[in-house]
Amino acid sequence: MSQLAATGIALEFGKSPHLRPFKEPAEAQPPTDRCTLFVISVSRGSGKTLALLRACESLQGMVKERKRSPDWLITTTEYRRVSALTEQLLKSPSENARAFEKMVFYCFKSLDHWSVSEKSEFETELESAIDFLSQLAPAESLEQNPPADADSARRLQLARERRDQLLREEKWIDAPAVHIQQGGNPSSQGINNTASRLRRSGELLGAWNGREFLHPTFQFRPDTGRLMQEMKTLLDILPKDRSGWRQALWLFQRHGQLDGVRPADVFQKNPQAVIKAARSDFELNDERW
Repeated sequence: MSQLAATGIALEFGKSPHLRPFKEPAEAQPPTDRCTLFVISVSRGSGKTLALLRACESLQGMVKERKRSPDWLITTTEYRRVSALTEQLLKSPSENARAFEKMVFYCFKSLDHWSVSEKSEFETELESAIDFLSQLAPAESLEQNPPADADSARRLQLARERRDQLLREEKWIDAPAVHIQQGGNPSSQGINNTASRLRRSGELLGAWNGREFLHPTFQFRPDTGRLMQEMKTLLDILPKDRSGWRQALWLFQRHGQLDGVRPADVFQKNPQAVIKAARSDFELNDERW
């Protein structure tokens, strides 16, 4: 069953968030031990991923800043009530007939009664879910609006092939490894938070592989494993891209100003040369006019 044909989508939270489409209200049953978010569709339109992302960001505000639940997000701790709510929403669409006007969030215990450790763990799961959905949302839009001509489609296919090649051939580390290399405790609950924080602050390059962010190892000092501080300057110059691949493709491509060597292969020994090459490519100045 494709996502587009589904009545809705369930997002099960965890260290690795999981998306599950459902077609009938009876299928909208969450696991008893995992918080789950349900987006209910009353039409076959696109936008399920964006709706889930919007809800996750609202939940983040509710957990961190004790914000009130928005009207369109129904929260429940009753396991058996989820499918009943789903059926009710499908039978009673909103007045303006928006496809994703209402959502259901199930959790085994009210947010108000969570312990500090439970909140911390869920904040980590929310971060993972937001990263996950942020990368799926552009892909969903692309499926609804495919390239207009064969040349664009071919370029897109070549970029995907190059991405897959880099994932196979280059050295990458995941979020827990980043956490440990930066001096974090391997057994801490927020083991994914360090990499997420560094990516959001523009200090760390991560590239989305369809399941999680991976981080090329050239941006870490070979002797200590710590992130090189020059990465922030470099990432401030490179074009912004939520998936990380526009930056990664430039870094793993040979560059004339670096004697035909790839920026990624030069950065650890001479980061300023790479920064200079990036400025030449992406920053306009009077000498170039």
